[in-house]
Amino acid sequence: MEGISYSRYIRYSPRKITQVLKVIRGKNVVEAFRILDNINKSCSLDIKKTIKNALNNAGALRSPEKFYIKSCYVTKGPYLKRIMPKAFGRAALFTRKTAHLTVIVSDEK
Repeated sequence: MEGISYSRYIRYSPRKITQVLKVIRGKNVVEAFRILDNINKSCSLDIKKTIKNALNNAGALRSPEKFYIKSCYVTKGPYLKRIMPKAFGRAALFTRKTAHLTVIVSDEK
């Protein structure tokens, strides 16, 4: 049985999320939760929520011991464009990055 969950428009850069996903990819869900609790990245909370949602979609929120993370990846979302004031009345454009996260959990290897 598989469960898929998507988190869209997360306010972290895809590169920072990828660093965390590399650590938990292919692990058991219980072990992934333990890793995410101890990792020092702010995006780990959103990743943990997405994994819980994928477990719920698979119908296995009560028994996550059997499930493992089959696939997890992140793609780029749209940029939020912001303006920063500069000297002599000018304005500089800078962007805030967003990401789309996909997590697939499964009970079969």
